[in-house]
Amino acid sequence: MSPKNILDNNNTTKKNTSFVMATFLILLYSAIQIVLLLHHEPWEDEAQAWLIARDLDIVSIFRQMSYEGSPALWHMLLLPFAKTGLPYISEFILHLIIAVAAVTVFVLYAPFSNLTKVLFIFSYYMAYEYSIIARTYSLSILLVFLIAALYNKRFEYPLWHAFLIFLLFNTNVHSFFISFSLTILFAWEIYRNSVQGGKPKIAVLVMCLGGLLSFFQLLPQPDTVDYRTFIACPLPAPFIATANAFFPWEALFCPLITQVEQRLILITIAVLIFFIVISSLSKKPVVLFMLLLSFSGLFYIFAFQYHGARRHHGLILILLLFALWISRYYRDSQNKLSNKMKHIKLARLSIGLINVCLALSLLYASGIQYLEYKYPFSGAKEMADFIMKNHLDQYTIIATRSQAAALLPYFTEKKFWYAGIGAYGTFVTYNKKYLAGKEISNEQVFSKIEKAFPDKSHLLLLLTKPLDFSESHGFKLLYKVDKDIFGYGPEKFYLYEAIS
Repeated sequence: MSPKNILDNNNTTKKNTSFVMATFLILLYSAIQIVLLLHHEPWEDEAQAWLIARDLDIVSIFRQMSYEGSPALWHMLLLPFAKTGLPYISEFILHLIIAVAAVTVFVLYAPFSNLTKVLFIFSYYMAYEYSIIARTYSLSILLVFLIAALYNKRFEYPLWHAFLIFLLFNTNVHSFFISFSLTILFAWEIYRNSVQGGKPKIAVLVMCLGGLLSFFQLLPQPDTVDYRTFIACPLPAPFIATANAFFPWEALFCPLITQVEQRLILITIAVLIFFIVISSLSKKPVVLFMLLLSFSGLFYIFAFQYHGARRHHGLILILLLFALWISRYYRDSQNKLSNKMKHIKLARLSIGLINVCLALSLLYASGIQYLEYKYPFSGAKEMADFIMKNHLDQYTIIATRSQAAALLPYFTEKKFWYAGIGAYGTFVTYNKKYLAGKEISNEQVFSKIEKAFPDKSHLLLLLTKPLDFSESHGFKLLYKVDKDIFGYGPEKFYLYEAIS
């Protein structure tokens, strides 16, 4: 009897989890995420996307993307909600729907065991980073999973395959390279297999158009900031990213060795797991080509452009799972029984190691979810509530840092006066003018206030750090939010009123 691949080497896309089990997992996942969403306080990056969609027209949104470093698909999805005056929470409901949809596709169609599915959907990335933090990455994951679920039908329905890749091109710059590799692979398979008909060729054209649309949005403007000049992008960054993909925490929490040593241990283990998974696909050269081409793009970004954060690094894990998923549709390049057995053992070892990582990640996710439930992720919502309840939104509010934008989605038409650029605004344009005023000192702020606002009545100052001797500058502290903030930054706020 021929050995069977643990990834179920049949040529049909089918559900391999019972309806009852799938329904239970999806409902449980959704319930947990809804509770967390209701306890999430959005931060600067989440506000930025909403403000761009709310305050710019469609053409201006596309122009703005060169400063965002990301294509506009997510902003286009937010646009109808933001433009029609729906509440800010609409962004997070939409994002959660996308995350639940991605989990649904994975649970129903991924060719993995129920254990792997449970561990994956409740691990850190799917149970928090890509579900609660509203960014473009959950959209990438949904599209990647849809591509995988429909992969065996790509020549039967090439335009649908192309449409998904078109959209994937326009989610974020990291997914650009995944989309590019899938486009190259599809075009090569059409040529190699002599696929007839006009639709496959049109499909390749659609994919290329998606790539061009993304590329032109990301072209730098004359005043675009080159972050490489002041953000260190160390060459070991791809190894750090790989470690974060499997172990999304900083260290082993072992008191017997230093944190640096713990981190090196995690990097070594993660890189070893990475190469074991790669080796398990060595007899599937087509899949391996797609995978390595995608990773080449990701690792180039991490090493030479921007080292990234966990939300970027988690895509390494997603890409590995995608490769294992679609590998079921390709035959081994060698038919020797000994080679097949070796491949099966490596595939089992790969899944086993990934399961261990996911189990540890699930435990870590529980801790982060507890923090999300109990403590504020950002102080923006509380500060905005204080301003509105005390009718201070009628005042002129001066902000000195981009984090202040996290408050503005809670106001209908309010703009802050950003001291760094000396102008009113909502979202932040990350250009050279912004960079020049980014580290403005308090003394410079007060000097600019004196020139721009000689009449200090109805004037507020919003800071992310407390003032020293604030009274000597003619300001008094009204309110502060700086207790138990655990999110990125974290975003703490201090509101001062000018003394007339």
